[in-house]
Amino acid sequence: MQVISHGISDQGKVRHANEDSLFLDDAHQFYAVADGLGGLPGGAETSQRIVQLLAQTMKRVDSEEERVDLTDLIIGINQIVAQEGFEAHPFTGSGSTLTIGQIVGDQLLIGHVGDSAAYLLRGEDLEKLTTDHTMEQELIDRQGESARAIMPPEYCHTLTRCVGQGEALKVDQRRITVEPGDRLLLCTDGLNKVLSAEAIKEELARKQSPKQACQQLAQMANDNEGPDNITVIVVHIS
Repeated sequence: MQVISHGISDQGKVRHANEDSLFLDDAHQFYAVADGLGGLPGGAETSQRIVQLLAQTMKRVDSEEERVDLTDLIIGINQIVAQEGFEAHPFTGSGSTLTIGQIVGDQLLIGHVGDSAAYLLRGEDLEKLTTDHTMEQELIDRQGESARAIMPPEYCHTLTRCVGQGEALKVDQRRITVEPGDRLLLCTDGLNKVLSAEAIKEELARKQSPKQACQQLAQMANDNEGPDNITVIVVHIS
């Protein structure tokens, strides 16, 4: 599979700093977004540290056909980030989401912790490939969509899993066979909790480059008040 990708990270209109980070490596067809937790100290440093560790890992990978075990990778990163976070901030530590996509041959491998997200557009169908690890999603899983009517507003941003908050970490993994024409989106929640799935689908489907798609999606989130940092990676597969 051949890929063309682009990624951007925007502070948004409300936050005083950007605590998101992204990683793109077309040589290994490896992409990631990380969203440092604003409720803990050192969010920006944590997401940047994750990207640094990803870059170090990919330097040791020989070719684009070499599969990285995403669960082992994320667990290893978690151990390092947790140790460093609690050394810097003994009472709270630090934390970040992490969503990774790697294309190996015709397989898309997903590794995911937190409430950033991965989507795949195929034709007219946009599929969310990840599940949010939030209090909101846990309540919906237990009680159904009707739970939204009684849900405290902070639940949608309260994580139940993240990188950096302890040694034990469960990582979601998924494998999907990709096809020429597919489009992959990785984003932090400053995008997909601001824009509807339909708006995201329409923009990804347009005849434009990944760079143009990233710019348009970030602008659309900012036009909707930009309440959070916005990080977007778009990958076109051919």
